[in-house]
Formats: sequence, structure tokens, C-alpha cells
Amino acid sequence: MQKIYASIDIGSSFIKIVVLEDLDGELNVLASNNYPSKGIKEGLIVNDDEAIKSIKEAMSEINNSLGIKINKAITSVPMNNSKYTITSGYTTITGANNVISSEDILNSLQASIYNKIEESMELVTVIPIKYIIDDKSEVKNPKGIRAEKLTVASMMVTIPKKVLYKHVSILSKAGIEVVDVLFNSIGDYYCFKEASYDKDVCAVVNIGSDKTELSVFNKGVITNSSILSMGSSSIEKDLSYIYNLSMDKAIKIKNMFLLLDKDFASSSESYETKDMSNIRIKINQYEASELAEKRITEILEKSKKELNLLTKKEIRYIIITGGIANIPGYDSLAKKIFKDTAVVKSLNVIGIRNNSYSSSYGMIKYFIEKLNIRGRDYTMFNEDLQYKIIEKKNSDTKTFSRLFGYLFDNKED
Repeated sequence: MQKIYASIDIGSSFIKIVVLEDLDGELNVLASNNYPSKGIKEGLIVNDDEAIKSIKEAMSEINNSLGIKINKAITSVPMNNSKYTITSGYTTITGANNVISSEDILNSLQASIYNKIEESMELVTVIPIKYIIDDKSEVKNPKGIRAEKLTVASMMVTIPKKVLYKHVSILSKAGIEVVDVLFNSIGDYYCFKEASYDKDVCAVVNIGSDKTELSVFNKGVITNSSILSMGSSSIEKDLSYIYNLSMDKAIKIKNMFLLLDKDFASSSESYETKDMSNIRIKINQYEASELAEKRITEILEKSKKELNLLTKKEIRYIIITGGIANIPGYDSLAKKIFKDTAVVKSLNVIGIRNNSYSSSYGMIKYFIEKLNIRGRDYTMFNEDLQYKIIEKKNSDTKTFSRLFGYLFDNKED
């Protein structure tokens, strides 16, 4: 059965949108968008009108691509002042033959957070740590087991109400109904995770435009997080100041010409352009890359120190991602600082081969897993809208097939 999901990551520089179809467990990208954002600073909305306009424009491009209007989505929310509380709850099994059902699992999770959320806080997610059958044996997944009582130990993740409500309200005004909220780092973890990560302590470092998000996961459960008020935009600010460039030109040079490890840069290669005084200048790749390397090294070094404050346990894997990871030399630099713990992967999914989409893609993977554990069958689009998407997809495929046939089957001289 086909199910369709959408996610929105509202960043300071870009709004990232991903629409996926889940066809019998296989995920395919139907549409994606990386649209410039306004009214956002360090992940927080500072100008409602500009933020709403940016979201509407980004959604308009996605809607035109799909041929339908998206009105539901999962979204990321800022982890500022987030709290992580281990709690527990239980439910009595009363179903047929006392077999634990998905409903019982959901009831136990709800019991674990009942009356435990502070008045000023709101729930982001509740993650099961372990299930206990009849106060005796521990299991990872209790579904289908006979029992009289199911207890769950869970991680309750909350953030201030005003932060969450602000984001949900802005999306609502932009015409989007929020069906679930998550932290970007949870999306990042689920985007890149492997079975070995769920058995150990793992961290996520996501370097954004003007902030860096840090999170720690213990056996797949987020346990703590922090934010550094520094990001990759410091590179273009340096380039703009030193070479007297406009910010647009500095961003272009950062993305197209620099390397983040100067050891791989060329001292003989230069980029020619005009500065803001209309004077033609040459920017040496090695010198500019050295500048960029210093900035990212500073961020990674501070991230390393901060992670040591977030947990007393030894961190076995550190997933390092963000849009900056697309620039050559990033993996080499990260491994110089984090050694063997560094995990730098490329998001290699057709339609979103760019690490800036890691949070958006991973949020949908987490959402699907959560639905499966709870035994819920859900799609964000009704059958009529799904049919229109499939129809548009098939039409695009036929157009490409005709073009492919014309290019390779035409035997005329």
C-alpha cells in the first residue's frame, strides 16, 4: 500500500521540504525543495510575516512540482531550552488472551507522561527505552507477548510552549497543518543511523548557517542537547570582509570554490571576480580555504568540548552533517578533530543528494517507525490526492521515457 508523507525543516537560511512515498517499505522522493528563508534567526522566528511568506513560496514550488496542494506535514522545532526526563508508566492488558497489542503499547507510553509535563512546557516526543513484562523480563518490542501488565521506561522530550506554538502557528498561517514535531537532530540520527549506533552512545553535530546543534543518543534514545551560536555563515562573512565582496558572491565562492581542508587546496588556482568597488581581484584557493578551515575547525573544536559536557559516557560515533558537509574536505577536517569517532556520510538518495536534507528525510523515517511501533496506518493524503500524485509521476516518467527513446533509439543519420 502506498503512503505519502511530507516534512518541513525551517532553517535560518533555507526551508527544506521533502515529500516521500512509502511503497511497501521502500521510500521514494516525489519532490524536494531548498528555498531561501527570511524572518528566521538561529532557528527561531523573528519576523512572522517574512517567515510566512517564505514558507508559502517554498510550498508553492513543491505544489507546482507535484500538481497538488500539500496541507499536512511533519516539522522540526527549535531545541532551545529542551528538557529530557526519564519517566515510566504501565497499563493492564485486558485484550483477547492477554496478548499485548499496539494499543497497549500506546497506552503504556501515554501513562508514562500523564501529569508529568511541566505547565510551561509542551511534549515534542516520548521515546520508549525499554518495556517490562509483568515486572519481570525486559523486551525491546512487547507486541504479541502474553502478559497481565506492561510497563515502559521512556524518555520524555519537552520544550517551552511558546517556542513550539510559535512554529505551529506560523505553519498554520501558511496553510500547513502540523501532524508531528521533532528536533532536527532526531531526523539526522534516523537519516544516517546503522544498527551499531543503537547499541552504543552516539552524537549528532549539525552545522547550520548561524547555529550548530549538538545532541547525544544512548542506544538510539536522545538524552541531551545543546546549541552553539555559530555556524557556516561565518565563512562568507570573513570572505566578504577580507575581499570586499557582496554576501551573495561570498556564498557562491564558499560553495563552488573553497575546500574545507587546505591540504587539498591548490596554491596556484585562483578565482577571478570584481569586488564591491568594481575592482577586479584574484582569490587564491589555498588562502581562502585556509580561512574557511580555521572557522570550521573552531566550530568543531567547540562542539567537541560541548559534547563532553552533555554526557559522561564515552561517545563511540559522532555523526557530523549539515549543508556544509557538501563542501569537499569536510570529512577530512572532521576526522582530524574527532578521529575514529567521526561519521561523515553523504545523503545518497535520488532527489535529495545533499546533506542539507538529512533532517527532513530522517524526520519522515522516524515518523514511519513510530507509526509501525504503535500499529498505526496513516498517510497525509487521501486516495484522490494520492491518485493525482501517481498520475503526475507516471506522466513525468512517460515524458522522460520518450526523451530517452528519442536520444538513443533514433537511428537516422
